[in-house]
This record gives sequence, structure tokens and C-alpha cells, in this order.
Amino acid sequence: MDPKDLAERLRASWAEFNPPVRSLLDADFYKFTMGQFIHHYFPDTEVTFKLIVRDPKIPISEFVNEEELRRCLDYAMGLRFSPAELDFLKGINLYKKGMFKDRYMAFLEKFRLSPYQLKKADGAIELVFCGRWTRVSLWETIALAIISELYYRGVLRNTPQPDLEKIYQRAEAKIVRKIETLAAQPRVSLADFGQRRRHSFLWQEFVVGLCRNMLGKNFTGTSNTWMAMHHNLPAIGTIAHEPAMVLTALANSDERMRQAQYHLLELWQEIYGQGLRVFLPDTYGSEQFFAGAPEWLKNWTGQRQDSGDPKAEGERYCQWLKEHGVDPTERLTIFSDGLDVEPMVEIGSCFEGRHQHAFGWGTLLTNDFAGCDPNNSNLRPFSMVCKVVAVHGRSCVKLSNNPGKATGPKEEVERYLKVFGDKGRKNQTVVV
Repeated sequence: MDPKDLAERLRASWAEFNPPVRSLLDADFYKFTMGQFIHHYFPDTEVTFKLIVRDPKIPISEFVNEEELRRCLDYAMGLRFSPAELDFLKGINLYKKGMFKDRYMAFLEKFRLSPYQLKKADGAIELVFCGRWTRVSLWETIALAIISELYYRGVLRNTPQPDLEKIYQRAEAKIVRKIETLAAQPRVSLADFGQRRRHSFLWQEFVVGLCRNMLGKNFTGTSNTWMAMHHNLPAIGTIAHEPAMVLTALANSDERMRQAQYHLLELWQEIYGQGLRVFLPDTYGSEQFFAGAPEWLKNWTGQRQDSGDPKAEGERYCQWLKEHGVDPTERLTIFSDGLDVEPMVEIGSCFEGRHQHAFGWGTLLTNDFAGCDPNNSNLRPFSMVCKVVAVHGRSCVKLSNNPGKATGPKEEVERYLKVFGDKGRKNQTVVV
């Protein structure tokens, strides 16, 4: 698909109803790995998720029409998994063992997304999802992808066709240059992690094709389950901050709060065994996580780094492994925090020969249109998330290595800091 065709299809989407998400598989794969975990251990747990826009300067409500958003969310609520989609999930094997069990697959056969609450207040979009955790969780990346694409459609709506084509030509040239640079770096292997804040479904599909064709074996797959199915790619994903936030909020003492992050991983390996053993240490700060981490965690495949200085966090894990008698070359860090070409090259050079490493390239792969229209400052990537904010009425909190990525009511954040401490946390600009 060339940029002219993309521009024409964008313009066509303005004239007719064209929902950005048309399949329940058009979601990050870890929503399914976590979905089975939730269904197995917490089938009756009630949660609330909420849209959080971290960039106060981005005018979402100006460009996203409330009624159009409502129609797209309603369309998503009407989606069901097709037999082919269920067969794809059921056929995913892990160490020659089916990943998704019959009980979970039977649940997905009848699955439908929970209701939502939507309104505009004080010039902002308020979007909330409440209900059973088993039904609410999948909304996260689906809702973000819908809002992101509707926003960019709105931003470009009044752009003349010749200018639209130039914008897409510039964006194509930009991403091709990036991938060419990475193709010359054999130490850089990466997967597409860009579903939730993509420019559009079609653009993600376009850049995934470029990565596959230009990077060869160094392109390891995609977190987008639909893209994995339809383009014969590995589906990539393990676990997010969400379960740790819920289990910690449910704990009834400070000590149980501190232990929840490890109890989660015990439960996780009960389901997945030797597979999917990549942990996420930064929910309440990586320094405290490793200080209290159990001995058995040294046997896990590796960690995913999602906040803090990537090289420092990689070194922290390497040092912890050495202290526990493990050669860091036998373990992996997946770096996934707001990455772009230069940081990936630097990180790869830093750990080459010392520690296995891979990259999850997100928003700046699937949505780097900054500067492609010099007259439109709103055509840029921005940071937004859809996080679990409550479980059974209790507030959920994420502290992160970067206070700019923390979520939760101020008083609860302060309480959590008293429980987990503030060591190793440092403010960094959150771009995406």
C-alpha cells in the first residue's frame, strides 16, 4: 500500500462509518495471556479502568467527536471472536504445549466487552469501564487504538488531498530511514509494540510489513494479535502492570502489599510453567523489587524494562543475577520504554556480549508523524493510557521508576510510597 492509497482511504473514512477496531484480536497479545490468568484466579473480581491523557496540551476533545467515538465503542461492544480467531489462539503453542486452555477458550467463545461510561467534562473526554475484570481488561488497548485513530482523523480532516499525500510520503520516508538504520545494526532485534497509540490500523499494518521485509530475522514479531494472525508473525507479549496493581490493592497489610508483586509471579508460573517467564519489576520501583525478590526468580527468562534509565535498569538486573550466581548472558532484558532508533542502538552497544537484549518498539514506530506537516503541531505522538484505577472500590496505584508515569489518587500514592519507598525513582519526561 503506497502513501497515496493511504491518503485516499483516510479521506474515504470521513464520508462513512469506519470503526478503527473491527476485531477483538486487534489488541495487544498480553491482554490474552493476562486474560487467562484473570479468568483462572479472579473470575468474579470487579474493576474500574479509566482513560488517562498524560499530555495536557493535546486537544483530544477538539478533534475526537463524542458521538463518533460512542459509535465506535458500541461497534466494539458488538464484536465477537470468529471461529478462525479462536482457532488461531488455541493453536498457539508454548514449548510444544497449548498456551490457552479449554476452559478459557470456552469463555472467549461467548465473550463480549463490558459497558462503558463516556462524557465530555471541562473540555476533556472522560471514558470509564466498570465490571468484571474478565470483561473489562480487554478494553484497554482497544479503546486506546480507537481514540488515537479518531484523533488523527480529526487532526487531518480539513487537509487537502494533495497535502495529505505529501504528509504520508514524508511519514513513509521517515520510517524507512529509521528501519534502514536499524537494519545495519545486527545487535538490534525488535518487535512491534505500537498498537495502542498508533496513527491508524492501516498505518500499523504498513509499517509492520516494512519491518518484516527490511529487518528479516531481526524482526521478531508483533504485540498486535490480529497482525500476528494475518501476517504469519509471532504474537509477542507476557504481562503488564495491571495484575500487580490489582493484587496489591486487594492486600490487607503493608507486608502483604509488598509481597503481592511476587505472589503474582508465583501464580503466573503455575499457569504458564517454563513459558512466558518475563517479569516487570517497576510497578512500585525496580530498586525495591530486586531488594526483596525471591531466589527462584533467577530462573526466569528475564525482565521487561518499561521505566527509568534503560541502561541503568539493565545493569541493575545484571548485577542482581551475578549476586545470585547467574551469568547475565543467560538472561534477557526486553526494553520497551518510549524507544526510538538512537536509544536502541546505544542500548544494544552497551549490552552486546554481556546480556541478552531485545526491544519492543511502540509509538515511535507506528505513529511518528511529527514534522510531516510543518503547519500542524497537533500531528504528533502523545502519551495516553487506560489504566485500572480501582478494584472492589479500592484505589489501584502504580508508582513506576518514573514519577511522571505514576497513577492513582495523591493520598494513595503517598501511602504506597511509605510502603514501598522512593529509592531509585527519578523524574523523566514522558513523551509517549
